[in-house]
Amino acid sequence: MYGIFFIVIILILLILSGIRMSKEESAKITSFIRDSFGKASSRKLTEARKNSLKKNLDMFLRDKKEGEYLDDLTWSDTGMEDIFLQMDNCLSSAGEEFLYRQLHDISGSPDDISKTDRIVSELYEHENLRIGLGKALNELGFVKDKSLPEYLDKILSTERILIPFFHILCDILYILAIVLTFIKPVAGVTFIFVIILLQVSSYFSFKRKADECLSGFSMISGLASMGKVLPPAKESETGRLIGDLSEELKKIRLKTTFSRVVINSGSNATGGIFSILFTYINLLFHFDLIAAQFLLGKIGSEKETILKAYEQTGYLDMCLAVSSYRAFLIGKGGFCKPGFTGEPSISIKEGFNSLLDNPVANDAFNDGGVLITGSNASGKSTFMRMIAVNAILAQTVSTCPCKEYNGANFGIYSSIAVNDSILKGESYFMAEIRSLKRIVDASDKIGKPVICFIDEIFKGTNTAERIAAANAVLHYLRERNVIVFAATHDHELTTLAADLYENVHFSERIEGGDVLFTYKLEKGPSVSTNAIALLRKNGFPEEVIAGSEKLASLLDSKAL
Repeated sequence: MYGIFFIVIILILLILSGIRMSKEESAKITSFIRDSFGKASSRKLTEARKNSLKKNLDMFLRDKKEGEYLDDLTWSDTGMEDIFLQMDNCLSSAGEEFLYRQLHDISGSPDDISKTDRIVSELYEHENLRIGLGKALNELGFVKDKSLPEYLDKILSTERILIPFFHILCDILYILAIVLTFIKPVAGVTFIFVIILLQVSSYFSFKRKADECLSGFSMISGLASMGKVLPPAKESETGRLIGDLSEELKKIRLKTTFSRVVINSGSNATGGIFSILFTYINLLFHFDLIAAQFLLGKIGSEKETILKAYEQTGYLDMCLAVSSYRAFLIGKGGFCKPGFTGEPSISIKEGFNSLLDNPVANDAFNDGGVLITGSNASGKSTFMRMIAVNAILAQTVSTCPCKEYNGANFGIYSSIAVNDSILKGESYFMAEIRSLKRIVDASDKIGKPVICFIDEIFKGTNTAERIAAANAVLHYLRERNVIVFAATHDHELTTLAADLYENVHFSERIEGGDVLFTYKLEKGPSVSTNAIALLRKNGFPEEVIAGSEKLASLLDSKAL
């Protein structure tokens, strides 16, 4: 009798402690949302999570046509993976997945982009709205590997998690054991310990079989519980979207005792005080396993509602992360909302790359072709990536790291960091050919303006053929009105392509043996080189330096 009373007291104390810790957790979340706003995300993704994001993206891209999304090479070339990680201040797995997809999706209409801008702007301007929405999004939280759609597919393909009657019977035996304790205390207590031993020893075996379904139920329950804590829907773009989400969440008819039991179950449980408490309760009574079986039959009819609410949640969370990114860009040099033109052209004022600690801003204007020359490490590739990232962010999240942006709705392609592939048995030159061929193909078939970025075109072959092939490809692209930014060390191209390409360059100066770069774009082709100076700076033997200078001088004189 005293033992039961003692257990009840312990449970009451745990509940009171849980309530206190829940309030502390709420204050901590508020502080995190406020403090992380305007800062680069420090989140690290596991390989399992990266694979989940990629799988989710592949499912999304099934219905997309070429030119409506960034392909893998352009995503890699332009550093968009790092931009995504920098921007990823999402508060839920839904938001993280939506942001990852959104940064690949360049098919949005001006109206879609404008809507995103209005929501992001409202969240950027109103801290209370950000905090209220952020705390609601935290109810859903993050997964460790799979996305909710993956879990949902697993749940819907499962006919039976387990037979619950065994677990129900064991729970009934607890009642009988307690009754027996009043009649024969020793026998009753012994019986209770036997049941506890049976329940605990069998729990993990059963739970392992049901874990994916439990994790899915937990996410769905977390999604449904958001409806109680969403901020009030006010008369604004964000308010209307919150109102729509609230209506969808009301349709999810899983707000039962069963769903409350499983919300802290599965491998994605958060580990808070209530999660720990539920773990011990479930060890003793298997409530989560029983509840999961009874919930299984309800999910099928709720699938479309669940997926729609999950998408709306992801979109809001993505907008929240973008609003934070805007504040982050203020500290780097500013941001602007893009303007879109009907003409195939691009114009950027004071654009910069947000991945750099101290970026140097440059202007860029092009309604044709631009050849960029300059010495090694002078900033050619960085400049092209800056333009590409501005175009991508303009067409995806309506937020550009520059002072002013105007451009068409482009198909965006790059061939900047081509690598040979030992596994594919492919030489560097073959990899480069494939990379450039996809741009040539896009210029003929995607049905909208194309902008491309090419670094050191055909550098994988000999000089004569490189220059001849590069000149032909560059002319072919311009004749099809492709906007081209191409970096090269071949000065012959600056003359051969002068009829269709503007020449610009980056320069440097050498002081005391050091090579100092300005990283500022200048008109005309480059006339300087720095390869031998860089050899000297990095400590190569003097006979190597002298031999290089002698032969370079001889070759230059023959070229003349």
